[in-house]
Amino acid sequence: MSFDLRINSGDLAIGTDGDLSQVQDTEKLIQDILKMLMTPLGGNVFFPWYGSQLTDSTIGQVLDHTMTVSVIQQTIRSNMETLQKMQRQQVANGEPLSPNELLAVIESISVTRNTFDPTYYQIVVKVLTRGFKSAMASLDVAL
Repeated sequence: MSFDLRINSGDLAIGTDGDLSQVQDTEKLIQDILKMLMTPLGGNVFFPWYGSQLTDSTIGQVLDHTMTVSVIQQTIRSNMETLQKMQRQQVANGEPLSPNELLAVIESISVTRNTFDPTYYQIVVKVLTRGFKSAMASLDVAL
C-alpha cells in the first residue's frame, strides 16, 4: 500500500500528532484525481505530460452550455485514462498500490453550471476502485 501527503486547501495538512498527515487507499485515489485535474498540463517540469487541460480546453471558446459540458467531460475522461496508465506503470515497477487506490472505472462525471455566475462549474467525478469501493472527487472550476 502506498501513501501520499494529505493536501488540504492547497497546503500540506498537519495531523493531530503534529506530524505531516498522510492519505491512503480511497482517500489517496481521490487526492490523485484532484491533483491531476487541478494541475495545468505541463505544470510539472519533471513530468510535462502530467496534468489537465480542463480550463485550457474551454477558456476563450464560444461554446454553448451543452458543448462546454461535453468538452469538460471528455477532458476528464482523458485524464482518468492517463491516471490509470500511471497506476499500471507503478504496479509494473513493483510499487505496492492497494486495490482501493486503483481506479477501475468511471461511474459518472457530473458538470453543473453555477446559477449565479455562469462562468463557474461544479464538477463531480464518481469512480469505482479495484477494491469495489465508490469514491467521489469534486471541484469547482472557473472558465
